[in-house]
Amino acid sequence: MTTSADDLRAWARGLLPLEAAVELLVTACGGALLAGPWIRRDNGGQLWFDPTVAEAEGGYLSGGERRVLDIATSLASGEHPVDLSDALTDLDRDVAQAVLAAVAHASGWDVA
Repeated sequence: MTTSADDLRAWARGLLPLEAAVELLVTACGGALLAGPWIRRDNGGQLWFDPTVAEAEGGYLSGGERRVLDIATSLASGEHPVDLSDALTDLDRDVAQAVLAAVAHASGWDVA
């Protein structure tokens, strides 16, 4: 049985920044960001991440969750720049590590 995380990973496969964005959504904040309206389902049932919805609809999130969503949104779409001096402020250690891993993956480097 596949999970929504598996479906999103399959959707993003092959585009490093998109893979990084999805993995950040899956791993950071205990996976809480997988429950937002930015995780969409197309007519064929495939899940996908919509950065435009993420930018517009994340106002109810905690500060840390919102910053992680902003970073994932920026990774997924060049149309959504993020202010790193704001987005990286006060992230928990595990969330900061997830962000660093996502950035490394987007640039073609995987960290274990």
